[in-house]
Amino acid sequence: MDVRESDARETLRANLPGEIDLLFLDGAKEMYREVLAMLEPRLAPGALVVADNAGRAPDFREHVRSSGRYLSADVGGDVEVAMLL
Repeated sequence: MDVRESDARETLRANLPGEIDLLFLDGAKEMYREVLAMLEPRLAPGALVVADNAGRAPDFREHVRSSGRYLSADVGGDVEVAMLL
């Protein structure tokens, strides 16, 4: 497992694994969509994207629910879980 803390735009620029199986977003809600866009090319088929307080990231939520690339739902407590198809 690889846990990175700090500004995601900096810590996720380099030294990433070949494929990402799980992405947990719990930081600056206005960055959720941007961070997902950075990492989407590396998401493994079936990867899970878990976003806390996703209701405060409407552009992220709209993308995972309507892009056709994910199966996504609010699982309670304003947590969105999306699986890459």
